[in-house]
Amino acid sequence: MSERQAQELLQAADKRLNGWSFFGGGNKQEEAAELYEKAGNTFKLAQRWSEAGEAFIKAAGLFNKIPDTQYEASKSYENAAKCYKKNNPEEAVRALESAIMIDKDGAHFRNAAKHHQEIAEIYESEIVDLQGAMKNWEEAAHLYMADDSQAMVNKCLLKVAHFAAQLEQYDIAIDKLETVATASMDNQLTKWSLKEYFLKAGLCHLCTGDLVHTRQALDKYCTMDITFENTREYQFLQAILDCVDNGEIEIFTQKVYEFDQMTKLDHWKTTILLRIKKTINEEPSLL
Repeated sequence: MSERQAQELLQAADKRLNGWSFFGGGNKQEEAAELYEKAGNTFKLAQRWSEAGEAFIKAAGLFNKIPDTQYEASKSYENAAKCYKKNNPEEAVRALESAIMIDKDGAHFRNAAKHHQEIAEIYESEIVDLQGAMKNWEEAAHLYMADDSQAMVNKCLLKVAHFAAQLEQYDIAIDKLETVATASMDNQLTKWSLKEYFLKAGLCHLCTGDLVHTRQALDKYCTMDITFENTREYQFLQAILDCVDNGEIEIFTQKVYEFDQMTKLDHWKTTILLRIKKTINEEPSLL
């Protein structure tokens, strides 16, 4: 029933769009766009996701041509993306990119940033393109900065660092982690996270193989936050840095085990630590 009703709405929209109008083209375009929207929502009820997406795309295209309906155009592209996410992630990305263009032109930076986040999540979980995910998290950070939303900027930059390290782009990861740490220093709500940011940045430094620069970085982190030197994270970084410097694989493994007993290591840190271990042990092995 819903699918038949949706098809009838599509036909009505096509007829309205192609028919003669006493009021001129703009009015009939808006009426046709609203009918396409109704068709899209009706296709959603029938769980016909591709057809729903196509109907919303048609609505968005018309709204985008009509003065003062850019918000409706962006919303229709967003609705199309939600439908396409069910079975066509590439089309979902294209719909969201169209929404971003409209939102940026209208200076709706927060909306555009949210759409970049959605694209990043699609790249991460559906398409599995970590470079694409990282790029969109960074774009979202820029737009949140324009919107003066520092907390969201920090969230996005941490995601950039996460993926950059996975892609072995350690300099980018370090830069983003240090940027977030600097922005968090004077904020009582986020200052407690400094040791986590410094730990991750320190691990990335170790992955570069530049031990001199790693020691300099740890000294800098202690200057940025005078409490860092007394933390478990700092002591752990110093211990494994010494192990790498001296080629002490067994002690490295023991230090990682001891730290994990006190502060559970997540998958990201475990992966990075395995990479560090391989710099002192040519044969891959479990921590």
